[in-house]
Amino acid sequence: MIYITENSPAEAWEKAFIHLYNLGREIEINGFYKNECAAIEISKPLSLSYSNYFPIDKDVIEVINRYIVTGEDEEKIDHQWTKLYRKRLFCEENQIEKIISILKEWPDCPRAQISTWKNGKDLKRNEIAPCLQLLWFKLIDDKLDIHVHMRTTDCYSKLLLNFNEFIAIQKYVSKKISKELGVYRHFIDSLHFHKKDKDKVDQLQLIINK
Repeated sequence: MIYITENSPAEAWEKAFIHLYNLGREIEINGFYKNECAAIEISKPLSLSYSNYFPIDKDVIEVINRYIVTGEDEEKIDHQWTKLYRKRLFCEENQIEKIISILKEWPDCPRAQISTWKNGKDLKRNEIAPCLQLLWFKLIDDKLDIHVHMRTTDCYSKLLLNFNEFIAIQKYVSKKISKELGVYRHFIDSLHFHKKDKDKVDQLQLIINK
């Protein structure tokens, strides 16, 4: 199990990358290179959101951050999982707006959570299924914390992107309820590198470790 506490998303991603590389179990299933469970805490989620080492450009991530809360520029979004998250969080029953309403009415609510998983649909093969499983919101010390639960995440090319898009949701909800952002926590059942990325991962860990 990997445990990480950092101030910023970029620092958390870089540390998760190195920890997975050094501590992750080598595994042959699902085309993985290394795999491990992870729990990551980011104390200042709005600080240092991007890393120059991450393989997706800052401008692309910013478009994704905006899209997931507004639905704007969908034609620019290549990541199909982000489109699925947007659909299930905001469009189907608008679960985000229900969370906003309940936190306004019941600030210490222990039930302010959203599930994205659909057993009847998402257990089928050959269709994309959400890696995001659950968002849990809680007001702590009058600031909005969020817990993000993932079943699986590619550490090389998706983890920092995920931090950014779910922090965008945390920011959106906090603004709607007139609260400051609190802590961001991210739990992953399978944090992994893909075998197809092994050469890139091997090279990048040398750079980040310098």
